[in-house]
Amino acid sequence: MFDKNYLDKIKEEKENWDSKFNQNNENDGKFVTDSEIPIKRVYTPLDVKGDYLEEIGFPGAPPYTRGVYPSMYRGRLWTMRLFSGHGTPEETNLRWKYLYKNGETGFSAAVDTLTFNGIDPTNKDGAPEVGTSGVPLYCVDSLLALTEGVPIDKISVALVVEPFTCAPVSAMYFNAAKMRGYDIKQLIGTTQNDILTMTVGYIPYKNSPPNHLLRLACDFIEWTVPQKNVPKWHPINFTGYNYREGGISAIQELGFVFASACSHIDNLVERGWKADDFVNRLAFHLAAHKDFFEEIAKYRAARRIWAKLMRDRYDCKDPHSLQFRFHVQTAGSSLTAQTPKVNIVRTAIQALEANLGGCQSLHTNSYDEAICLPTEEAALIALRTQQVIAEETRITNTVDPLAGSYYVEWLTDEIEDRVWDYIDKIEKIGSIDKALSSGWLYKEMRDAFHKRRKRIENGEEIMLGVNKYEVSYDDCTDVFRTNKDAIEIEVRRIKMLKERRDNAKIVSLLDKLRNVCEKEENVMPIIMEVTKAGATIGEICDIYREVFGIWDPPLAI
Repeated sequence: MFDKNYLDKIKEEKENWDSKFNQNNENDGKFVTDSEIPIKRVYTPLDVKGDYLEEIGFPGAPPYTRGVYPSMYRGRLWTMRLFSGHGTPEETNLRWKYLYKNGETGFSAAVDTLTFNGIDPTNKDGAPEVGTSGVPLYCVDSLLALTEGVPIDKISVALVVEPFTCAPVSAMYFNAAKMRGYDIKQLIGTTQNDILTMTVGYIPYKNSPPNHLLRLACDFIEWTVPQKNVPKWHPINFTGYNYREGGISAIQELGFVFASACSHIDNLVERGWKADDFVNRLAFHLAAHKDFFEEIAKYRAARRIWAKLMRDRYDCKDPHSLQFRFHVQTAGSSLTAQTPKVNIVRTAIQALEANLGGCQSLHTNSYDEAICLPTEEAALIALRTQQVIAEETRITNTVDPLAGSYYVEWLTDEIEDRVWDYIDKIEKIGSIDKALSSGWLYKEMRDAFHKRRKRIENGEEIMLGVNKYEVSYDDCTDVFRTNKDAIEIEVRRIKMLKERRDNAKIVSLLDKLRNVCEKEENVMPIIMEVTKAGATIGEICDIYREVFGIWDPPLAI
């Protein structure tokens, strides 16, 4: 990027500087990123490689290193979306309305454990967990209650469900929207639908094997976008955030999401679609962790990697297919139960990483999430954190303000190179379902977790209040308690539904679903039909279990 003679002059001056200041004292310890990339004392033009136009370019133009849109936040701010989901659909609906009134611009429905695993509240295996970790969404009536009085025709909604329950919950949402008179072709939102969140990011209960989960995920992608039933929807959100919370590095996070995305694209290409038919609606959910510059460089590298993948591997012609759009969530694993209000500071810094890195959507964690689900006060502070960045800091004045930093550009290049190597490592195992079935991904997660735990234990990684300036657990923070009557409310909702629905029709439609699963046809058309008729999530997922079987993950401890 610089004239050779000028670089030679810089090199000479750099050697003189090194010689003069080589004996200067520095702190003891390793100077590395969170991903253990060694960091030099200073960076210069000598560290910036490649052609500017090919590797960095301009915002809104390939390879999109500087952002997917020409004006970025000068034209439109990122979507502000917070964790929501607790108790009952009605209670979550009230939280949505509260946050919307205070400026939230996107809704999120984080579901409870039963919904996540396709279990009805009448099932004794999971009954105590109704509404304790998210919102219970067991039938179409649940989705009607959740969306009551909410402008879902104007605000995007994120349904945090995975491949096993993606089709029924999304179908219930679409049917509820139809019942309210909306055209689902115009709906905007996202279904998480991520096979890795369901496996390495969360230990599943009585779910089906990975090859079937991959097929179910692709059924939903196919039905929504290339088949144009809900063309504006994001039918999958590759959730690197969830696996990052287990201890993996930024390099592994991107390696996981890109290898997984390629497996899904390959499946749909095998069905006869072109990548350009759907990849512009694929979404990503990344972490904002503790290493400020590494995270910013990670987002910039991710955009460039995706553009190259789509252009070189899948021969995409549509420029939109090359755009890597992503949501960011601040790191829940960085929060502490000790002095929890310090978490407000951590979250603000991590949110700034996401915005300086050019995210399209942001979830700021609430300061009490190391203790409980967010209180109303904590959720409001999390929202105000984003609003302060947007309205008061003026970082939105220019696009990609850290571009040109010798350190940031070098680190972006370094991360990209390491991610390509890690993608190759995963793909030598095979498609993402094979990497799961073999246990390889579980071993990667295990090793990363133990490495991070040891770093915290020996003080290499600092957590204030935990291993430095240690304090006892906070006893002042209000602890949010979910509705203890949620189980009775949800059991009653299901009972009333079953009393009014045509149960003979349900049996017939579930038989039809069984046949579709056995023939490995796309499940979405019949699931739209059976959820509209009143089938519950447990009834649908029990058909999956019957036909596909139950998978025991090869956990590595």
